[in-house]
Amino acid sequence: MTHTFLLQEGVWSARGHYFDDMERILPLDGMVRITHLEGLWLNEGETEIKIGENPIKIHNRYEIIPLEEGKNQTTWKSVNPDLGILLGRYIIVADTIISTCRSEKGEYTGAEFHLKVSDVHYKSRGILSKGNDKLSSWSVDLQKSS
Repeated sequence: MTHTFLLQEGVWSARGHYFDDMERILPLDGMVRITHLEGLWLNEGETEIKIGENPIKIHNRYEIIPLEEGKNQTTWKSVNPDLGILLGRYIIVADTIISTCRSEKGEYTGAEFHLKVSDVHYKSRGILSKGNDKLSSWSVDLQKSS
């Protein structure tokens, strides 16, 4: 199976729901840009969580070691102002790209699954935890822009 998310450059719109630590369901909109540079892939995104009159804006930038020919996993790194340095892995399993991560100090962990529906549509589900406590989760559809 050929994956189009992460493994190919492109811009994706994100729409779905964010679930906070109290299980409130909040609308989520955003975009993700995948860029392939020499020796480095970038996954840069902006998300807006609609909560009252003051939406929460989240900016992400993952630096990914390019996937080697014939391999099904690689590593990534991100710096988050609230969580610190996050270290993660992407692993391809059939129709799904799985991402796992933990903060450099081990306080936070997370997982996200990108299920391929078509070349231009992925379903993404994820969770972020601190110890045994869930901080947030999300359910998002990714649509590739033309």
